[in-house]
Amino acid sequence: MGVKKGNTYYQDRRKERLDPILLKVQKVIDPDCSGHEICKVRWHSLGKDKVYTSVFPMATIRIGEFADFKPIPRKLYLECVGILKTVEVYKNARRRIIYRMNKLKNKAT
Repeated sequence: MGVKKGNTYYQDRRKERLDPILLKVQKVIDPDCSGHEICKVRWHSLGKDKVYTSVFPMATIRIGEFADFKPIPRKLYLECVGILKTVEVYKNARRRIIYRMNKLKNKAT
């Protein structure tokens, strides 16, 4: 099954000392590009002092799969983005989001 508009993902890269990322598919540009999909995505990279948001085209490594990204429920994604928009102290927001992702990861195992 391929990627669809509105799919949401999370990448936890803290082990490599890189920032965690929330990703949402805005649009599927090319659903079958030689075994890959090309999508327009928006991501929120949770830096140490602020969030970095970008919109750009991104390819999957296989149909339906982004490299090192795990699917997350859309409701959880929206909750996390809401935290980022309403928080006064960014570091607290980052901590709250990472806590939610760890809780989801522990629930899956």
